[in-house]
Amino acid sequence: MFTFAKNYTVAIGLMVVGLLADQSLAETQGLKKAKILPGWQNNDGSHTAAIEINLEAGWKTYWHTPGIAGIPPLFSFVGSNNLKDVVFEWPSPILFGDTDIWSIGYKNKLLLPMIITPQDKNKPIALNLQANIGICDKVCVPAEFPMSATLRPKRTKRDAKIVAALASRPKSKKAINAKEVICDFSMSEVGMVVTVDLSVPKLGKLEVIILNYEYPDFWVQSKMAERRGNILSGSGIISHSSGILAAIDRSKVALSVISEMTAADLGTCAK
Repeated sequence: MFTFAKNYTVAIGLMVVGLLADQSLAETQGLKKAKILPGWQNNDGSHTAAIEINLEAGWKTYWHTPGIAGIPPLFSFVGSNNLKDVVFEWPSPILFGDTDIWSIGYKNKLLLPMIITPQDKNKPIALNLQANIGICDKVCVPAEFPMSATLRPKRTKRDAKIVAALASRPKSKKAINAKEVICDFSMSEVGMVVTVDLSVPKLGKLEVIILNYEYPDFWVQSKMAERRGNILSGSGIISHSSGILAAIDRSKVALSVISEMTAADLGTCAK
């Protein structure tokens, strides 16, 4: 069975968020607390900060590619000042569910680091963030809430929680002893079919190879992987929102492998 996900974007603009965070949190089942950790300023003038989301025991939320039963997270920075760019540094997720209904995400909490570039590195960043995420236990509910923080220049003390989250990003291909990655491309009526064969020791009871395509307006479907000895095989379909797909840039097809125990980045399909 396929998971269906679209490349997500971050909205940055000038509209002011008017909700109170405490009101939104109090009204959302399963959500305990959410805030921005302001972090520190880096030598290049960018800031390392993080979104901290704490859930009730047993609840989970989702990775940027959430799987067949997951809800993709959306973050808007509309209303922020002195903000040029935001890059998320997602920590390693895990695989939930079974071969038919599965999702990818985090249990009990998510601490999501961000690398934030200001327009002027010598001025504070007024960060206004509107989060729209899915959280699940026995039921799944949408959670929408605002957060805000001021990131001040010349703040250099590092936050241990953010440092730990950065250290928990997906492992490298070498770290999981993965060998050759082979991608095969073929056109179908619904898009470009990508078949991936990976030589890697078993990572868990359930394993999935996730495809992501860097360009906007493309949709990616990923299928649960199958294993034959040390060979893990997965597949996906890349399609365009217009329905017309002329070509695919192999170097922009990013691959990850995820189990219920670990996650790793595999690089791209570029030869």
